[in-house]
Amino acid sequence: MAAETVTCAKGNNYRLHKEHALTDKKDVSDKPVPVESTKAIVLFVGGAGDKESYYFSGPYKNIREAWVTFDDRTRKLQEQGRYKSDWLGYNEVRGKQDIQRHVLSLIPYKSCPVYIVGHSLGGWNGAHLTKIMSEWGYRVQMLITLDPVGEGALVWLGSDIYRERPEPITNDWINIKAAPTQRDPSDGVADFGEKWLVSCGPSVNVSVDTNHANAFGLFNAPIAGRKSASDFLFESIMKEFPGE
Repeated sequence: MAAETVTCAKGNNYRLHKEHALTDKKDVSDKPVPVESTKAIVLFVGGAGDKESYYFSGPYKNIREAWVTFDDRTRKLQEQGRYKSDWLGYNEVRGKQDIQRHVLSLIPYKSCPVYIVGHSLGGWNGAHLTKIMSEWGYRVQMLITLDPVGEGALVWLGSDIYRERPEPITNDWINIKAAPTQRDPSDGVADFGEKWLVSCGPSVNVSVDTNHANAFGLFNAPIAGRKSASDFLFESIMKEFPGE
């Protein structure tokens, strides 16, 4: 798997997977191909105070509802053994040991399509995860970042996140920013942590009128016609199973 680097404004880079031939074109002999049934892996990565307490606040389980409702939507694939998902904290996808324990243990083989939905700090670390997994040879099919946060030095000092800005490597990327007309305390928290203001790279990059904490709303709000990020994720997964 090769990657094409797209240079954006202000020098930010975003890389898209591109297929390349793995066999010498002059070699026409038959090659045994292992038969593996496709399994889609979806990771829902929460932010600060989501899965566990963050400085004595929470857990608020902000992304859990999005995870549960999407799992209901994919029930048939689960029953067929073709779909697996998990809800992880942002701190569970940072560092080699945590990634091996919480992420790679879910993936039976590297060619499985992997989908990452990250909210807040989970969007920041989840974007880093796409690059790490891609460089390890895994297939990251889609990244969805829901109001990602992580630019602030203070939040980096007090949280288990990567310091540098992410450079995602994925086949598709959807970014959704919370832009509420009526703010609530979660929006102030996001401002303190400093949102990652994505200027280019995603195939869909939009703002939604909802609060930062509303991961379910960000995931399910119409962002392209009547389609939501949840719809795009579902359609991408179903393309792996033609005829279903």
